[in-house]
Amino acid sequence: MHQLFPILCLAMVMLGLFASPTEAKFKGINPFCRTSDFRRVCNVMVAGATNLHDATKNALQSAHRAGTVLQKTLPEIEQGLEGVDASTKDDTVSTCKDTFDAVVDNVKQALQYFEANDIASVNTYLSAATSVTDCQDAFKEVGADFPPNVAKLTKNVDMQISNCLAVTQQK
Repeated sequence: MHQLFPILCLAMVMLGLFASPTEAKFKGINPFCRTSDFRRVCNVMVAGATNLHDATKNALQSAHRAGTVLQKTLPEIEQGLEGVDASTKDDTVSTCKDTFDAVVDNVKQALQYFEANDIASVNTYLSAATSVTDCQDAFKEVGADFPPNVAKLTKNVDMQISNCLAVTQQK
């Protein structure tokens, strides 16, 4: 036994050296968010979930709420287009409205397919919802500054949809 003690100590030290970086990387991260690119946001989205089903549902509901907040920014969109000719402004506002509506509709469809236990369709609709940046692209095309608050909300929705995809693809 006395001869095994140094070997046992060495083995424990080596195990600690190799196990620590991985564990430190995920310290404070919900297990359902470990594959996410935006882990801290994901933690908030899946809060309270104790299983993959609940984590997925919480994430989808969070993304849906974020999308509905984004839909309410159309007045800011219009203000951001002051000085742009009326036709171009109308087209850009229409692009933004259609984009935000599509994001919310696609996440809503994903929720419905989730309830039907059709994860492949959930992922299809979530992938379609990633077009959230089309509005920002429309602003660039007309040379207008994208409103900072809308940019922040757009980024949040984009992160949340990415997180939903990460959570739904867990095994």
